[in-house]
Amino acid sequence: MQATTPALSFESTTVKADDARFADDNKLYIEFYRAPFLHTGKSQQEGRAIYEERDCIRIHVPGDKLTVIDRPLDEIDRVRFAERYAKWRAGQEEAVTGTPLSALPGMNPAKVEEFRYYKIITVEQLAGAPDAIGQKFMGFQGDKQRAKAFLEVAAGNAPIERLQNEIDAERSARLQSAAALEQVQAELAALKSAMGKKSRQAEAADA
Repeated sequence: MQATTPALSFESTTVKADDARFADDNKLYIEFYRAPFLHTGKSQQEGRAIYEERDCIRIHVPGDKLTVIDRPLDEIDRVRFAERYAKWRAGQEEAVTGTPLSALPGMNPAKVEEFRYYKIITVEQLAGAPDAIGQKFMGFQGDKQRAKAFLEVAAGNAPIERLQNEIDAERSARLQSAAALEQVQAELAALKSAMGKKSRQAEAADA
């Protein structure tokens, strides 16, 4: 099933819980979930993939499998579905920001889930975990050292990546400028050709 996102029209971003436009919201089937989104700015700054967890929503129209709205939660949703959202959040863990443990070399899915049970879900959290909990995990010290090394390498690469991004941006700007110049030159050439043709036609008419 491919989710579709029908266009919704709001005259104002100010929405009240009893807004008449949403009188039938109680008939909708609502799912809340949390998903990681790549934070481009932080990733470029730190030299590694940094994700932020955001609350999202799926809005289903009962009986219509083709109409599903699936997107990050916005302020209108928080008002429209305030009671259901509050109940869902009451059972949720705190949203986290960081590099997923799955990105650490040598970290398999089973170990990721094992660490998750103890609320260690990012490379940063593993690198900063106290040694006292090491007895709970086989190979904990090796994993922790690899996490630290991963962050150190990423931090060392961050300036290089930022420089590369700047170089790429400058190269892109130059290419755009060159393309624009070529277009101008082509237009001038076409204009000169047209003017020359018109001049020759005028000369032929005079003759």
